[in-house]
Amino acid sequence: MSETGVIDLNGKSILIIEDDPLLHSLLADKMKQLRDKGVKVFPTMSAEEGLKQAQESKPDLIMLDLVLPTMDGFEFLRQLRAIPGHEKTPVVVLSNLSADTDKERARSLGVIAYMVKADFSLSEISAAVEQILQGKQMSPPKPVDGTLTKTPLGYMTYL
Repeated sequence: MSETGVIDLNGKSILIIEDDPLLHSLLADKMKQLRDKGVKVFPTMSAEEGLKQAQESKPDLIMLDLVLPTMDGFEFLRQLRAIPGHEKTPVVVLSNLSADTDKERARSLGVIAYMVKADFSLSEISAAVEQILQGKQMSPPKPVDGTLTKTPLGYMTYL
């Protein structure tokens, strides 16, 4: 934190791995407000490109789709975790896969949060990313009658 109480994000970096051209573009555009704060954004469209970029740029956060061509997100995570220095790199999944088994598999590979694409807005993603880059602990929402409640970060499964 700076002397003015503002969190300095300058020099932080995000790797986005998303193969859908529209969402890829929307995510990269939404991250502009973070780029304006000095955050580097590395958008890629495949897991293979993502692994190469992760090794080169050592991102502070990875945003990952699970359904990707040639190599899926789960295999990306397995290979990422085998790279020295990336054993604990924070990863947020953005996926159409909503089954509990997929969420559990992602959690077992070190994913910190899982967002189902149909349930989030770009503003919620941006807020979550900024919170993670600031080093703030993301707190899971409290269940009400066994269901998740809407938080400022939307409906998100915290793993």
